[in-house]
Amino acid sequence: MANPLKEFTVPYSKDEKVFEEGEAGSEMFVIQSGSVEIYREDNGVKRFSRILEKGDFFGEMSLLEGIPRTMSANAAEDSELIVINGSTFDQMIKSNIEIAVRMLRKLSVRLRETNEMLERALESGETPTPSPEIVEEERGTQVIEAEDKPPVIAEFISDQSLKVYLVHKEISLIGRYDPVTGITPDIDLTEDDVKRSVSRRHAKLIFSSGQFYLAEEVGTLNGTFINNKRIPTGILTPLKSGMQVGFGTLRLKFVECTQPPKN
Repeated sequence: MANPLKEFTVPYSKDEKVFEEGEAGSEMFVIQSGSVEIYREDNGVKRFSRILEKGDFFGEMSLLEGIPRTMSANAAEDSELIVINGSTFDQMIKSNIEIAVRMLRKLSVRLRETNEMLERALESGETPTPSPEIVEEERGTQVIEAEDKPPVIAEFISDQSLKVYLVHKEISLIGRYDPVTGITPDIDLTEDDVKRSVSRRHAKLIFSSGQFYLAEEVGTLNGTFINNKRIPTGILTPLKSGMQVGFGTLRLKFVECTQPPKN
């Protein structure tokens, strides 16, 4: 299907600057191809650097609120960016529902973290000091010890790499790490999904009353399949051991575990 925003696509060469911290701006950007580094400089040293790739977006705060850029952006490789301004924003939202949903999730995460920060400040009597970059940095380096995890209740086995993805929770989010919202799914398929067909927040695996169910998340683009049959969005669909599950073009075998596997 033709890209309705193709005429707004702008090429950027590797290391070319997209915008600089402190600049005025009224556009947001969606990565059509390539990748972009988002960062903040402290005395000439890059801090809080992250790499965004195809399908990710950035710069939306300047578009929506008209504030100066809070970070800098450079093309990490030869890239194509869709440049969205106020007049094309509606068209972008209509043509890509996943970006609209991710923008809402990003705002939801910010609101939740702000509420938690205010609650802690009220309890301690301290003045709240928001620092979303530090919060994100700490989240990215958090380590959960293996002994703290509950038993394995199921596995997904990749047809391509034979990699095994363990399921520990009764409700598990499946998808890819989202550097825009900071959300890391319980089952992160980034490494296997070389075609980037899996949505950042693709589906949920739910275990309830002795039965597993799969439910596709709102905004998923490339479909969720059980034994090659596409399942509807938001509907709990029964899933049994031995069934093949598809997330976009990625195919995995689902296996229920009656007891934790031996090391």
